[in-house]
Amino acid sequence: MRRSLKWTVDQSDTRVATNGVAVATSSFTDIYEAHVEEVYRLVHRRCRDHSLSEDVTQETFVAAIQSTDEQASITIGWLITVARNRLCDVLRRQVRYEDKLRLVVAGATAGDTDELVERLRVERALSDLTVDHRLVLTLHCIDGFAVPALADHLDRSVKSVEGLVTRARSELRASLDPEADVREIGCRAEFP
Repeated sequence: MRRSLKWTVDQSDTRVATNGVAVATSSFTDIYEAHVEEVYRLVHRRCRDHSLSEDVTQETFVAAIQSTDEQASITIGWLITVARNRLCDVLRRQVRYEDKLRLVVAGATAGDTDELVERLRVERALSDLTVDHRLVLTLHCIDGFAVPALADHLDRSVKSVEGLVTRARSELRASLDPEADVREIGCRAEFP
């Protein structure tokens, strides 16, 4: 964790310095070194997810670098407040997503057991996907957003969203039928 976050801080210091803003690189690095473990521990205690904790910690220090060029204005209290707010935003998004999935599952009637089993299988496969892939599949397939509308909503290009949808569908298919890749490779080996 420490290496990836350190790299981000160093890269951000370089970017800020090249944009003409006078920055003492060592000051941000010193702040990072002094407080990264404490911010990470706080976030991890609240969410118990290592990768999410790293992401929120990284976003917190990037926000610190981008917000000011005066090291004295960045305090541990400010860093913790930013980290807490960012974590709350992420967790709120996850709850909204899970609520949508529950609505999809709840829509099945008692007589549709096969359909319900299939929906639960898809829900489990969706939960294994990355957050971006789950989001784009939910918005596209469940909410009915077209790719251009998704691009506008996610603030990305249409080509980027098309690629994201394609990768998400591929990942979902692989998660639903992990033996498909093995069968496909076996067929290629038999018929060169």
